[in-house]
Amino acid sequence: MHKYSIFSSTPLSSLVAQPKLSARRFFTRSLARSLALSLTSAVVGVAILTGCSGIRPGRLDAVQPVTIADQKPRVGSVYLLRGFIGIFSTGIDAIGAQINDHGIHAEVFQEAQAASLANRIAKAYKDNPNREPLVLVGHSYGADSSIRVARLLAEQGVKVDLIVTLDPVTPPLVPDNISHVVNLYQSNGMFDAMPWLRGIALSPEKPDNASNSSNVVAIENINIRKDRTDLLEPGTDHFNIEKKGKIQSEVIARVLEVCVERTQWAQVRNQQQLASLATRVEGLGDKQPDRKK
Repeated sequence: MHKYSIFSSTPLSSLVAQPKLSARRFFTRSLARSLALSLTSAVVGVAILTGCSGIRPGRLDAVQPVTIADQKPRVGSVYLLRGFIGIFSTGIDAIGAQINDHGIHAEVFQEAQAASLANRIAKAYKDNPNREPLVLVGHSYGADSSIRVARLLAEQGVKVDLIVTLDPVTPPLVPDNISHVVNLYQSNGMFDAMPWLRGIALSPEKPDNASNSSNVVAIENINIRKDRTDLLEPGTDHFNIEKKGKIQSEVIARVLEVCVERTQWAQVRNQQQLASLATRVEGLGDKQPDRKK
């Protein structure tokens, strides 16, 4: 009879016997899996003790493709997703509050609401000519879910203007219905083997050279331990990256680039409408039959 590891169906004897799996790697992997099991128990314990009383689900009726001008000086809506259970992603609530303070409509959701949120957004935004910028923000498993929301929206032909992810852990491939993705993450050495404690880079569903892709998504993978050390504060880890002031300020700055003031939005919309009208007029001219004099 074989003995099996907790996280794998492969016999432990086979794992040890693999020539490429050194004793050190085997010990590291086993330690990581043990820590993951301990963390799972801790999360469940905290959730039971606290009753998750401070974590409420987001309001689906808050999905607004067009915001009210006299209430919000900037256009657009930002939908934020907490991580697993939500108890470790309280910084997402703080980011949402700051976004609202900047005059932009924002609502925070649980990661488990991703499918319902996607359905609600699709119904509200699809074929809506007056829709304003759509932004998604997520941390940890909530970051993964923000990409999943975008994938569901892609099936409905709904475009996402911006996604900001913080330490995604098991993200799907990024679809091409997103204009811009900013991924702020941090590498954590041996803990990168654990989806609980890591942050990783995102990959596009369609490569840059895909001939059948009408829109190549722009992905900024920013490892704050290498690429933007100015965003790295002492003691930053997977469970507090969304609570750090510098990270929060970076998220807000990216959102402000998309959710502009209403006067600027009106100018952009007028230019778009004029360009669309010119295209239609040109098309009508091409269809006119030649008249012989």
